[in-house]
Amino acid sequence: MRVASSRARHLGLAATVALLSLAALPASAEAAPSTPKLGPAIDGYSPYEGQSICSPEAKPGMLAFQKLVLDAYPATRPGSIGRSCSIGGQSEHKEGRAWDWGVKASVASEKAAAQDLFDWLLKEDRYGNPDAMARRLGIMYMIFNRKSWWPGRGWGVYCTQTENGCIGSNGTVRDPHTDHVHFSLGWDGAYKRTTFWHRKRSMIADISSRTTASGYWLAAGNGAVFTGGTGNYGSLSGDWLDKPIVAMASTPSGDGYWLVNRAGRVWGFGGASTHGSVRDTARILDIGATPSGDGYWVVSRSGRVFAFGDAERHGSATDEGERISGIAVTPSGAGYWLFAKGGRVFSYGDARRYGSAGGEGATIVGGDNFRSTGYWLVSDQGNVYAFGDAPDLGGLASRTLSAPVIEIAASPSGNGYYLTTAMGKVYAFGDA
Repeated sequence: MRVASSRARHLGLAATVALLSLAALPASAEAAPSTPKLGPAIDGYSPYEGQSICSPEAKPGMLAFQKLVLDAYPATRPGSIGRSCSIGGQSEHKEGRAWDWGVKASVASEKAAAQDLFDWLLKEDRYGNPDAMARRLGIMYMIFNRKSWWPGRGWGVYCTQTENGCIGSNGTVRDPHTDHVHFSLGWDGAYKRTTFWHRKRSMIADISSRTTASGYWLAAGNGAVFTGGTGNYGSLSGDWLDKPIVAMASTPSGDGYWLVNRAGRVWGFGGASTHGSVRDTARILDIGATPSGDGYWVVSRSGRVFAFGDAERHGSATDEGERISGIAVTPSGAGYWLFAKGGRVFSYGDARRYGSAGGEGATIVGGDNFRSTGYWLVSDQGNVYAFGDAPDLGGLASRTLSAPVIEIAASPSGNGYYLTTAMGKVYAFGDA
């Protein structure tokens, strides 16, 4: 009996130690939310938008953020979002865009979970963007354990604990937020109008090179513009667009560029004047400028061509039954090529057809012209197909790409070209 009792005591002690060890594991051992594959275009910091209306039902962006966090930290509590408009003062809870996440600063595992999430939200991303996930989710501010975080300012004192309560900078007693984390979203975050929920808008949509000097621009789906040896004349990244940007074209002199969205609306920047936008239900995919810079063509996925300014319409591919992937303009401006996703090439005006990539089994995502005597096509895998006098300078077929190629742009001389991926990686060939 003594042996049995000793063994029982030993097993009981071992079980107790095991349970204590498990209890000591912090909630941060649970994985932080996974970081999705995103491009270089990022949202700006959410401006302060204080509660001004009564609309306490939980907004979709806040519900999605709550689920994201609770899925990552299932041992924490859901807390609350909406609040009656008759309770207390101004609060984004009354607009359904604030959430009190149930974690306590006094519980080590829960405090660790909160810190783990903060680290994820405020970490610099692969492109060097600070506070990346907080910006991409539209977080306006956060409060926890007597501290608050604000965009561009970081963490600071929310209130100081005294025997009379936690006193804020204005001298009033505040909730120290030791039993929950408060999150408030701006309106874009509340309605999921951010790149975290619309990830293609963070990706690069097009590249455009100058015709008279070296350099290029990249346009992203959210309207951001990135430069490569060129000037930046403006962007649309500060505004939420009903439809994403799909293409850009530079002026011949390189003193400006146009952006066009999927619905066909055109914006001009710098020396690029806006001559009109598409008023149609066509799904737009590309834009090409006239040699004078006083006009442009806009083309839809079905091959319909719209002409503005001094651009003249020479024909369209709507009867070909092909999905078009791009347009290239002849140097004279008296013609253009349309490139189909399946590799076919359609020529109009003074544009001559030199061949196609049909039958190659490639997905053609774009093309560009070589003077008036040839052109290149490029596939999503980075294969470059040269026709006419266009030189074959190589491609990316032998490389492992982290994102598909989305376009090709010729250098000013025509003896080189750039390829860019959706993640913003640019490859140069020839004299580009």
